Amino acid sequence: MKKISILFASAALASSCAMNDIPLENMPPEIAFRDSLRVEMFVNELYAYLHTGQSYNRLGSGGTGGSMFDCVTDLAVYTPVRNQPEVNKFTQGTLNASASGNPDARWAEIYQAIRKCNVVLDNIDYAVNVSQERKNRFIGEATLHKAIQHFEAIRRFGGIPIMDDILDMTGDINIPRSTFEASVKYVVELCDRAAPLLPTRYADNDYGRLTRGAAYGLKARVLLYAASPLYNENPVPGSTELQRYASPDHERWKYAADAALQVIDLKNSDGSPAHSLFRPYSRLFFTRAGNYESLIMKQQGLTNSVEKANGPSGYQNARGNTNATLELVNMYETKNGLLPADDPDYDPQKPYENRDERFNTSILYSGAQLWGRSVETFEGGMDYPASSGVKGCVTGFMMYKHIDPQTSIVSPEKTTYHDWPILRYADVLLIYAEAMNEYMGMGDDDPVTEERIYECVNEVRDRAGLPPVSGLTRGEMRTLIHRERAVEFAFEESRYGDLKRWREAEVVLNRPVHGVKVTKSGSEIRYDYTVDGDSIVIEDRVFPMKFYYYPIPQSELDKNTALVQNPNW
Repeated sequence: MKKISILFASAALASSCAMNDIPLENMPPEIAFRDSLRVEMFVNELYAYLHTGQSYNRLGSGGTGGSMFDCVTDLAVYTPVRNQPEVNKFTQGTLNASASGNPDARWAEIYQAIRKCNVVLDNIDYAVNVSQERKNRFIGEATLHKAIQHFEAIRRFGGIPIMDDILDMTGDINIPRSTFEASVKYVVELCDRAAPLLPTRYADNDYGRLTRGAAYGLKARVLLYAASPLYNENPVPGSTELQRYASPDHERWKYAADAALQVIDLKNSDGSPAHSLFRPYSRLFFTRAGNYESLIMKQQGLTNSVEKANGPSGYQNARGNTNATLELVNMYETKNGLLPADDPDYDPQKPYENRDERFNTSILYSGAQLWGRSVETFEGGMDYPASSGVKGCVTGFMMYKHIDPQTSIVSPEKTTYHDWPILRYADVLLIYAEAMNEYMGMGDDDPVTEERIYECVNEVRDRAGLPPVSGLTRGEMRTLIHRERAVEFAFEESRYGDLKRWREAEVVLNRPVHGVKVTKSGSEIRYDYTVDGDSIVIEDRVFPMKFYYYPIPQSELDKNTALVQNPNW
């Protein structure tokens, strides 16, 4: 039987409904799981729940398009500023527990996905026409999907109701929240249970399925979160064991590092590394063949909607939704391995020269080449807003990552694959470095002597064309890793979670974001970083303390009276 690729998960969903007048999960299991094709189609449907919605424009929709989630952080702004109500809920502090009060809650959706995972796991033994090897793989996939969804809930809400079996709707549905510790332990157990059932690699036609590396990688991410300050030595006032550990434990950093090593040291059957960084960085999100960096991703298929939503607004059919902030621009080092402010050779009038290679593949600026012309973010340029309240570049810089210059957004249109990264090997390398740096030593002035920390960080930096680092103190390494995570995963929805787990959101997200004033006189383009001596504020931001944990939706509290709301909501 020809294998059905997960590239067609949505098609599989539609087909399963066509083959069966009722959804598979509502059919008698001895019928629904009897046919191997139906079983695989049902497992394929689980992939549709990975990062649901339009991954690249998740907040909001409509004629102006949705927004990148990083627009709620210090990395980006949505344009026109404050014109996206769902972004405003985060940046202006109006998030709430109502039905429309939190566009990132996903509570019902997460538990729907978990239920589908449990349907597979509870009924897979009815699949008498499926080989044991294939059955084990399905069990591994469903188990890891279940872990992913539980973690999505944990990182939003803290401790959650654990759904280990299909909920009997005729029984007691008032399921209390487990503690944060119990919730984390459960997800880690699911990862360990799934890993041996999954292969290290699939054939190309099954690119994107969950692997053993994905299981170990998710385990590492979960344990990194669990070791972080928010849940240990620096909890939010008023939080309880539902939101954090009862007491800190320094050993948790070692658990995260050890889990990351399970990915780093993982080998294929021929002895080759199961995962590696993909080169070049500029093609990472558009290439499937030979790409062993992606561990978990949401496959978008062939599209150019990303380009239409986020390409500079002066191009036909482009909306220019996402502007990069000066805060992000200033995080990219020069080729000398220095921040712009510290490099005597840096020219602020040419901020794009001699920079980290990730800069020019992530950021658009005046003069950058795209689709047959130069980008014009200067005042009066084609990509500058023609008037107040309309789309156009207001920071001087725009998002380039996820925009493929090989596409076309005008007739004849040309599409390409856009695979949304959820977890990739670069993250695993930086997880190990961060966790071991925190574990090895107690004082910030202690020297970093663990060589593998440097190896992991420098592997990521080498791809970016940056010199290796050495001889750092523990505090210097922490600062470097935090910055590396910001630039490596810019526009990948890592920043918001990182700032919260580090307990830095109340500072970083509670202040203005900035841009530059770009002007053109003749052929000369000028960057002004201040006006009348003041920095150029694009938007004031707020981050209330209670935002560290999302409110449980009121509709869920009404349905499940055993739930306890998070503090201060």
